[in-house]
Amino acid sequence: MLFVFAPAPRRAAPATREAAFHDRARRVGSVNYRPAVATTTLPLLTRHGADGPVWRVVGNGRGEDRCSLAALPKAR
Repeated sequence: MLFVFAPAPRRAAPATREAAFHDRARRVGSVNYRPAVATTTLPLLTRHGADGPVWRVVGNGRGEDRCSLAALPKAR
């Protein structure tokens, strides 16, 4: 699953909402499956394209590291 955070009226900046999403995702309990989930912001996507290093994997423990679409982990 890919999530793109875009600017929205009366909302926090896309990067702030993306960071909050990652914080909440870290608190999710264990499940029997791990879908591959990655996020980005619309400004990064517009600037670098979907194949650029714009994707941040949820729950990978690597902080702010971003990777390309081809480098995303496969669903388990």
